[in-house]
Amino acid sequence: MRPIGNIIHERQMMNDSIRSFFNSRGYLEVETPILVQSPGMEPNLSPFETIVRESNGIEHRAALITSPEYSMKKLLGHGLEKIFTITKVFRNDETFGGNHNPEFSMLEWYQQGADYQVCMEETEELIELVKFEIRNPKYEEIRNTKFEKKRMRDLFLQYIKIDLDNADCKMLFDACASHGIHTTSNDTESDLFYRLFLTKIEPNLSGNVFVYDYPKYQASLSRLTSDGKYGERFELYMNGLELCNGFTELTDENEQRKRFEEEAQERKQAGKTIHPIDEELLSLLPSVRTPTFGNALGIDRLHMILTGQTKIEDVILFPASSLF
Repeated sequence: MRPIGNIIHERQMMNDSIRSFFNSRGYLEVETPILVQSPGMEPNLSPFETIVRESNGIEHRAALITSPEYSMKKLLGHGLEKIFTITKVFRNDETFGGNHNPEFSMLEWYQQGADYQVCMEETEELIELVKFEIRNPKYEEIRNTKFEKKRMRDLFLQYIKIDLDNADCKMLFDACASHGIHTTSNDTESDLFYRLFLTKIEPNLSGNVFVYDYPKYQASLSRLTSDGKYGERFELYMNGLELCNGFTELTDENEQRKRFEEEAQERKQAGKTIHPIDEELLSLLPSVRTPTFGNALGIDRLHMILTGQTKIEDVILFPASSLF
């Protein structure tokens, strides 16, 4: 394990520089709940579930957040324009170590009146500031690495030879078969897409790369592009490690309800708990301006990248592998 003092000092510098960055741009730091009734609908995530009991014996199903996203969007709906939070988030069914820890630190921020292209620019500017503060001599080369932008459709054309503009479920099945990727009869388009991406594209993402415009079925809570085929969503990869996930936010409550219902069905098919739809969030979405962007960035992973570490245990004081 690395010296504890190094980890504490580096994280203090990171958090201070993150707060300085957002304070200088007029953002408000907010606190959001960790324990909620509706932690998220994403089919690939497994929240930690529990029961909240009142003193009178009334019980409520609850879970730890996988992201503060719902609460942050509610604050936007109440009129806040530029907000950020640094919080702990939790994801079950994760490996211990490597790039994962079931409890980790997340930076999430939102701005009304700007889209995901602006968010990519601001993300780059944030990282440039933080890595200047860290000044790690053992990992100096990252300072001179330029940020690139690559559209998901172009990456699939380059590495898998299929066009996402017209790729249906059969084409994705066939592509998996041709590349020796395991499939099942229950796989959705999203499942097949993700396996192809992880196997054939992600290993080729060297340097600092924004991958943007994900297929509609991977749009999550993002607005669709003008042709309706892609979500205005991006992820940043630094040295092959996924660092953040940003959107132009969807503000249409009817479309969002439809997506929640589709994701609930996917969770049911996968045998996962179906959490209730957050009705308060849906009621507040129409009050959020279009465009509005949001981004969720893993602070522990950024810490790893900027200090040249290869294991998340080397940037967390009490990793899960030491607690269980």
